[in-house]
Amino acid sequence: MTTTHKGHARGKPQGHRRPSYDPSSGQSWRTGVLVYPDEALKAITAADGAGLSFAGLVNELIRRMPVDENGLPTWTDELFGVAEQKELPMTG
Repeated sequence: MTTTHKGHARGKPQGHRRPSYDPSSGQSWRTGVLVYPDEALKAITAADGAGLSFAGLVNELIRRMPVDENGLPTWTDELFGVAEQKELPMTG
């Protein structure tokens, strides 16, 4: 779900505003996150039901997120519309 606002696509990374967090600092990463209304309701309900804060829910979801060998979420092919390569027919 991406909607434009002042020329920027929401939910897409902005090249000029990449995260500058250094995990080796040992400090927690404090970030502002824009959550759409339907997703906010889902997150609030899930966090409440699990006895977690929103931050606790997000951390747990990230911890459990399956990633491939490149560190990408396993569902990114769905997001970008990459179809599975089908075998081509053999000729002659």
